[in-house]
Amino acid sequence: MADRRYYTEGSSARQLNYDDRAGRNRSREAVVRGSAAPARRPQPSVRPERAPQPARRKKQGSSHLTDRERRELAARKAQRKAVTNAQIRYTAGMVAAIIVAVALCCYLLKLTSDVKSQKESVATLKSQVATQLDENASYSAGLDSMTDLDEIYNIATTKLGMVYSQPGQTLYYSQNNDDYVVQYKDVPKAK
Repeated sequence: MADRRYYTEGSSARQLNYDDRAGRNRSREAVVRGSAAPARRPQPSVRPERAPQPARRKKQGSSHLTDRERRELAARKAQRKAVTNAQIRYTAGMVAAIIVAVALCCYLLKLTSDVKSQKESVATLKSQVATQLDENASYSAGLDSMTDLDEIYNIATTKLGMVYSQPGQTLYYSQNNDDYVVQYKDVPKAK
């Protein structure tokens, strides 16, 4: 098996360090003095020359950003603002809906209590009407028992001189289906 105490990285050889004093289970690197590989001369990087770009106006505070980065930053800010506005509108809509629902519930409770009180007042009035009808019936029965038709006939014929009508003195009128008659003219005299 290969010896796993050393490895190369670029032009330097490094030693694996298994000594873990912090309690972590990872290897640490320690640079080995001296290099196993020869040192390289740094090569100049070959980059294509760019055309000179026109001078740009630098904004204060964001002078290190390019135009593209500024556009991306502005787009992210606009998106965050749009999301925040949408959340605000949603929250406001939900609050308004909750307020309307609570108001409707309160109105429904008020209507329910009004109906209950009206039912109670109707029941009270019905009991008053029944009581009054009972009193009227008892007074009517008392009046009927007080009336003596024979006594009325005697008083009318003896004291007041009244007599029964003779045949031909009674005039009959045709009655409509109405419960009452409206008189437009005087009743004609008997012949």
